[in-house]
Amino acid sequence: MGNKNAPLAKNMEHVETMPLAEEQAEIATHRKVDSRVQLTRSTHEVEKLLQAELTHEHVEIKHVAKNCPVADDYSAEVRQEGDVFIIPVIEEQVEIVRRKVLKEEIHIHKHIHKEEFQQSVTLRNQEVKITKKKL
Repeated sequence: MGNKNAPLAKNMEHVETMPLAEEQAEIATHRKVDSRVQLTRSTHEVEKLLQAELTHEHVEIKHVAKNCPVADDYSAEVRQEGDVFIIPVIEEQVEIVRRKVLKEEIHIHKHIHKEEFQQSVTLRNQEVKITKKKL
């Protein structure tokens, strides 16, 4: 079979074309600001008085002469009487007979002194405030 449009094509060789309307579409994006966020940081200083009780200790050492004989089985042990530590000091003396003599005791007195302590210090803290504003 032949082409049905072939006889028409010979007659249409001098046909002029006319441009018609043409539509075009374009897509684009852009930013739109609809709100703003504001951050505010503030630092606060507070004077604070610190108080504490401070304890100081010092000792007083006193040598107490004894010079008294003690038995051979005398145990020279450190002892405490109240707030006093007593440390016996033994010396051997030579005579015709050897014996132990309590030469001295060392008495250590412990004194406690307390005082109030105050010092002013600056303490800082920070806060952040967040504010959101609609446009």
